[in-house]
Amino acid sequence: MLHTLFIRDYALIDELNVALDSGLNIITGETGAGKSIILGALGLLLGDRASAESVRKGAAKAVIEGTLDMPKGPKLRELLTAHGLDVEEQILLRREVSGKGTSRAFINDSPTSITVLREVGEQLIDLHGQHEHQSLLRVETHLGLLDEFGGLGGLVAEYRAGFDRLAELHRQRRDLRAREAALREKQQLYGFQIAEIDAVAPQPGEDAELETERTILENAERLFADTSGLYQTLYESDDAIYDRLVAARNTLEDLARIDRTFADGAEECRSAEAIVQELVKFIQNYNSRIEFNPERLTDVRERLATLQRLKKSYGGSVEDVIAYRRTIGAEHELVDNFELAVEKLTKAVHADRLALSKVAERLTAKRREVGERLSRQVADELRDLGI
Repeated sequence: MLHTLFIRDYALIDELNVALDSGLNIITGETGAGKSIILGALGLLLGDRASAESVRKGAAKAVIEGTLDMPKGPKLRELLTAHGLDVEEQILLRREVSGKGTSRAFINDSPTSITVLREVGEQLIDLHGQHEHQSLLRVETHLGLLDEFGGLGGLVAEYRAGFDRLAELHRQRRDLRAREAALREKQQLYGFQIAEIDAVAPQPGEDAELETERTILENAERLFADTSGLYQTLYESDDAIYDRLVAARNTLEDLARIDRTFADGAEECRSAEAIVQELVKFIQNYNSRIEFNPERLTDVRERLATLQRLKKSYGGSVEDVIAYRRTIGAEHELVDNFELAVEKLTKAVHADRLALSKVAERLTAKRREVGERLSRQVADELRDLGI
């Protein structure tokens, strides 16, 4: 319901605050007292066309605000959410019309379009006598009113979800039929491309691994010479770093017997020995595994060249080539099993149509039941009113 209506600088109204109680509220007055002006302001709040003539003479703009309760049903909440507007227990509508005839609309203090204001207003207020706002007289609103009265929102949502699924299946089948000719034209090309890629059988990350291996194989002589030299420097030569560290540690230990301040130095030197020993083991092991293999280097170079040709034809990386192979493989398989795919979609369409029909029958039966109940209640109310 409408709780408050605020009008400022509209037509002849300087400023007006109207507070409404629950139940029936009646505004009376003689002809010309301004009742229609209030209705006109309310119409602006519902999205009616605005004009500069509606602004009070001498004022910069007219402002109309109204606070209303949020309806219990989900329809308005979904509408507000869809347009990025806040959903609260009360709704604040505001319309501003400038002296130049331009207007702005707000819902819960967020700017919105006049179209959205009109959609929201139609679900909140009926202006009887202004037929554009009489939802009861618009046939397209009747089902919504009936469903809300009978609490059929869940069943309606189930039907809509089933209808959307069925529409999607129809679209898939229609698109598949439309693609048939194009797919059959490309079948031979796809077959050639699949055979070309499968003959190479690229693996994810393979090119990066081969690049690393090629670099190592191309520099095998340098790797062998440098690791051999390092081994000599660290461990084997007459003046090896390891031997010098051992000598330094022995001296520090002798000094520590005289002055304990040298003990930490001796311990650090012992740690350095252990580090050098580990480094020597790694270098020695690496040196022993160095492979001088011109044949393998040739194979790696040829494999990289083959992968490069594939990447040039089907993508910028091996991963792109693999993804392309997967895509055209699915398309090629689809052509081979085209009728089977269409038949599968057709069966799904029939199954979903049958399920949707059952939901529709339940919804129809419920609507008839609710319609009869609503009709009886309306008749009882009219009888009480003497109509």
